[in-house]
Amino acid sequence: MSLQEISAVNRQFEQAVCDGDMDLLASLYTSDAIVLPPDGPVVRGRGAIKQMWTAVVQQLGLTDVRLRTLDYEQSSRTGSEVGEATLTLGGGTAVVKYVVVWKRTKGQWRLHRDIWNAKAG
Repeated sequence: MSLQEISAVNRQFEQAVCDGDMDLLASLYTSDAIVLPPDGPVVRGRGAIKQMWTAVVQQLGLTDVRLRTLDYEQSSRTGSEVGEATLTLGGGTAVVKYVVVWKRTKGQWRLHRDIWNAKAG
């Protein structure tokens, strides 16, 4: 895994949000991915992840996201990324911090574990 490969998937993630393409967004996760949204239940699998992101887009008015990798490490078929995301919402913007565990599956890097929360200050 290289920063270039992660960045390419992150750009697809950003574009999927911008286009409202929740099918594409869900496809960027592994089939057995787990997402841990702030103050919400654990979300398992692509179908549930698609539903979660659809709700986030609708409820928060999410129209754009910009991901910025701050740090990453790798080992064979997995990697970890720490980053910040700037979200454009119906009521303005918000910055969150996130950690993603990446997994190489079928020759592609996909989000395997995803957690984020608000960035204070």
